[in-house]
Amino acid sequence: MRAYVLCGGFGTRLRSVTDTQKALVPVHGEPFLARVLRQLARAGISEAVLCAHYRAEQVAEQLAALAHDAGLRLTLVVEPTAMGTGGALLNALREQPAPGRYLVLNADTFLDAEGYRLMVQGQGNALLGVQVDDRSRYGSLEVDAAGRLLALREKGREGPGLINAGVYAFTCETFASATVRACSMEQELLPELLAREAVGVIEYGGRFIDIGTPQSLDRYANDFRMEP
Repeated sequence: MRAYVLCGGFGTRLRSVTDTQKALVPVHGEPFLARVLRQLARAGISEAVLCAHYRAEQVAEQLAALAHDAGLRLTLVVEPTAMGTGGALLNALREQPAPGRYLVLNADTFLDAEGYRLMVQGQGNALLGVQVDDRSRYGSLEVDAAGRLLALREKGREGPGLINAGVYAFTCETFASATVRACSMEQELLPELLAREAVGVIEYGGRFIDIGTPQSLDRYANDFRMEP
């Protein structure tokens, strides 16, 4: 199974602590992306397409080492201009069409392998939901009793709840005829998909953190350990 890994973020909030490409920020002597790719391999992913724009040359320089470390076949697709999370996927699908059902994920988020494994083992179009104590930094999910997604809510809602973990599974037909354009996964592609067909929500109860701020990066480096 293939994964498309979104590495195009500018990492603006991390500029105070690193000058590297966001996905490549070093953690205990290795790029954060290496840890994400190893989790994918543990979950049964065999190949990944890295979707990059900002400082894509840094990803290109480390591509062979990342592939060897994770035991994955890696391909790099570079966006000609910043296209957003949705546009990055559509651009990558045009250059590297999906051979079957595939995963999409953010390169700045760490999950245990079980989170990806749940998505690999699922069916159809789905996204991963995770319960958090404070959802104010994340987009909330509204889900019906059958586990189908009803709506994606904007960031800012406070208190505990189910949030979007930023991991998706799509069938190879889902976006095959979509026009390649700059767009947001959360604000455009997913709502458009939800309007025409069902999207399941798979709940995950393991570790979850994004390293988008200096504080969360520090917490990850100090509190999270890789699986043996």
